[in-house]
Amino acid sequence: MQSEAASRHPALAVVRGITRIGGHIAREAVTRPQALRAADVPVTGRELTTDWLTAVLCYDHPGAVVKAFETTDRSSGTSTRWKLTVGYNEIGQVAGLPENLFAKTTADFKQRLTLDLADILHGEPGFFKHLRPNLEIEAPHGYHSAVNSRSGRSISLLEDVVSTKGASFCTPGTPIGRKRIEDLLRTMATWHARYWDDKGLRLHGWLKAPRSHFANLDRLTGMSKRARVGARRAASVIPQALPAQHDRLYRALERSLEIASTGPQTFLHGDSHIGNTYVTADGRMGFTDWQVVLRGSWAYDFAYVVTSGLTVADRRAWEGELLSVYLERLAAGGAAAPDFDTAWLAYRQQALYPYFIWLSTIGHSAIQPEYQPDEVCLGIIERTAMAVLDLDAAGAVEAAG
Repeated sequence: MQSEAASRHPALAVVRGITRIGGHIAREAVTRPQALRAADVPVTGRELTTDWLTAVLCYDHPGAVVKAFETTDRSSGTSTRWKLTVGYNEIGQVAGLPENLFAKTTADFKQRLTLDLADILHGEPGFFKHLRPNLEIEAPHGYHSAVNSRSGRSISLLEDVVSTKGASFCTPGTPIGRKRIEDLLRTMATWHARYWDDKGLRLHGWLKAPRSHFANLDRLTGMSKRARVGARRAASVIPQALPAQHDRLYRALERSLEIASTGPQTFLHGDSHIGNTYVTADGRMGFTDWQVVLRGSWAYDFAYVVTSGLTVADRRAWEGELLSVYLERLAAGGAAAPDFDTAWLAYRQQALYPYFIWLSTIGHSAIQPEYQPDEVCLGIIERTAMAVLDLDAAGAVEAAG
């Protein structure tokens, strides 16, 4: 985790991060480490061994052994990803140990530095290790997660839902009908209800409140400036009324995240845009990519998936009824669900973050990575921009004082 001094001085945090992580990267290039014990944190396929895989996958099954493995389909972005196929001895096969896995790691310097400085390095590993086992939801199962904070090395071995469930991943161009968005929202309400006002969430220091997460991003990237750049790059899909109100909307954004950090808190996906969802072969909708998990208001997640996932026409037609569907499932899960009017106001207030985070994504500077292709950014910005206008999101925040 970042030190308090570093969080107050972003330039210092960057310098320290570069020095620390760069030193580890340099040493690794010379030593070429291999993972042999469960405590090791491999980040590339060449570091894997059958000994390590046996240690992390077979520990609950005496006599089970990994005999062989193969890595394929490597890709790289915010994390390094590859498919992992594992072969076991007869004991492992009879035990039904996972054979089709998906690995996410921080293999290169930029990945480690970005997640470290954004203070989200522990997010996905923490979710799969501590929270996912308590949830009956459509999401990948986690089999092993680990982080080395000093080096920035991390790994999560997850269920490969493409192999196990015939899943296909969504984009803004994926048609999301009424049944599918309701399925997503019921899944979301299920985990929100499970952790509704759960004091135990505070024990996980890697679960930040939305305002803290935003403040960290703002210090490191200068989000207001990046959003202005993004608005110019996305001008073709943004209503002209929005860029002229940038300062007012940005102040409302900051206040909206303060609101999202108060009141009943629950576990949040934190990055619940439509690109982080999938459809299984039998039509179920699920969420993936749990790196930016947070602790805050349910409306933060709800507004993000509804405004990014639906066409403007469908959102306008369905959003009120979808909110009722969500609230019904939330109450059925045992949470003290708000009444509809209170929930509707919260939804309107949280419509600002999806718009601004995607403006800053397409508005990245020359030294920042291109987190998402422009076509994905433009598709989500067009939808979320209209939501900000339709819902008078800034007005909803300002009315709250």
